[in-house]
Amino acid sequence: MARKKSKANYFTTETEEYIVKFNTSSDQEYRNKIFSEHIYYPFYKLAENIIHTFKFYYTDVDKIEDLKHEIVSMLYEEKIMKFDPTNGAKAYSYFGTIVKRWLINY
Repeated sequence: MARKKSKANYFTTETEEYIVKFNTSSDQEYRNKIFSEHIYYPFYKLAENIIHTFKFYYTDVDKIEDLKHEIVSMLYEEKIMKFDPTNGAKAYSYFGTIVKRWLINY
């Protein structure tokens, strides 16, 4: 019997809206709250899914869990502020491409 796919999306339009709010806010406390409550988990799941989909298992880290956290850190520190929704790209596609390219270079 085939397994049913879950319809729960981890990266939604709400996530994209919170990324825009994160980028437009200058209040660090508010930004930390947004990131921890609304952005961290979608970034984590995105990293996890890309690692497993494209089989990036052979890396310099000992545990895949460490690699996922490294990817989330990279997105937070270097890439989140570069997302611009006016360019027509969706956040999921934008960050997914960044993660794939980063893992290929890694």
